[in-house]
Amino acid sequence: MTLTGERLTTTTSRLRTPTASEWRDGRFVDSGLAMILSSNLAHLQRESVRHLATALGPGVITNASRGYSYSGTTLKDRSDPGAYTGLSAIAWDMTTASRLGPFTLIADREIAAEDPTWRQIRVNVDASSINLVLYAALTAGDPPAPDHLGFATVNATAGRAVNALTLTPSRGIRADRVPARRPDGATDESTLTATVFLWVGWYAASGTNAVIAITADEIR
Repeated sequence: MTLTGERLTTTTSRLRTPTASEWRDGRFVDSGLAMILSSNLAHLQRESVRHLATALGPGVITNASRGYSYSGTTLKDRSDPGAYTGLSAIAWDMTTASRLGPFTLIADREIAAEDPTWRQIRVNVDASSINLVLYAALTAGDPPAPDHLGFATVNATAGRAVNALTLTPSRGIRADRVPARRPDGATDESTLTATVFLWVGWYAASGTNAVIAITADEIR
């Protein structure tokens, strides 16, 4: 979507419009102000992103219930994963991860000299950490594996903090063409979308840690 005029650079930016008291003075809206209002609305619509999910975390994670290694088969204990890292650091089961979704991705994120691609997903995890590692992954449904659709990890900030993980969906995600109604009500068109699940995981290496809440939003 190409827009003319001044480009908004922050989420709160807009061109100057009348205050509440000025709106009530009874004067007509002139063409210049109408164009400014139209530009503001167009930019805000362009920057519009969706809130995808909010979920409570498991709360306190002690050493007795910390993550364990993922081997592709059911594990019978919760042993220290040792050298396992990344996707294999946890089992991605009910004690080590939460699955959210499904969500429909939208491919309108602009990248210079490239075709538009999927919007990114920002995961925020409210956590209390002594030695906590957080993970986020996108999949078609099954637990994360080497052929995941997006993956990010971060060492949680010590103490109580909100930790951010940014997922960049793979361009190779299988897309489906679905009907899309035009804003002017004319003949229906179609667009490409993809359905994914979001996994958020945690591993407490030592001490007592807590995952309090999880939120996920689109970003560009």
